[in-house]
Amino acid sequence: MERRKRIVCLGDSLTYGYPYGPRYSWVYYAARKTGLNLVNAGVNGDTVEDMARRFPGDVLKREPLAVVILGGTNDAFCSEVTIAQTVYYLEEMIKAAVDNNIQPVIGLPLPVDDPLVSEKLKRICSAYRDTAGRFELAIIDFAPPFIDPKSGTVSDNLYVDGVHPNKAGYEAMGETAAHFFRDHFFQR
Repeated sequence: MERRKRIVCLGDSLTYGYPYGPRYSWVYYAARKTGLNLVNAGVNGDTVEDMARRFPGDVLKREPLAVVILGGTNDAFCSEVTIAQTVYYLEEMIKAAVDNNIQPVIGLPLPVDDPLVSEKLKRICSAYRDTAGRFELAIIDFAPPFIDPKSGTVSDNLYVDGVHPNKAGYEAMGETAAHFFRDHFFQR
């Protein structure tokens, strides 16, 4: 019965809750709102390749019902990491999850307030959408609350530094995840 409600949230600092810690993360907020057992497996600074290396221990050993994979921001900041590499490691995690009867969900990272990185991150998100379509996976798009609806630019009021959310930003991410879990995927 416990497995039916366990969801591992695998990611980088955006999942961990940097700079505040896990008790201020979107994972913590969504768990409180839904009553689901959400496991925070976020590690600051991780690329998608790093997450794939951690996947057996952080996801498979826990035997969850599902895994939310949220990464790509650090990949966008690393000029040596290509989008193809990022997608390759995402697909490796998706295949491992499916092979182990774990439902993968792709999380789309937040926009960043850095023009060069922002363009690469948009291309990563587009590739994630294509990947989700090919594998017929659900997506949690965390970005909308972080974009000013009038200008279409990054809304600074939910960020600490243009990359990481402030406490209100993590709460907005948690609300997005809670709606997803409650209305579209897990709660029946």
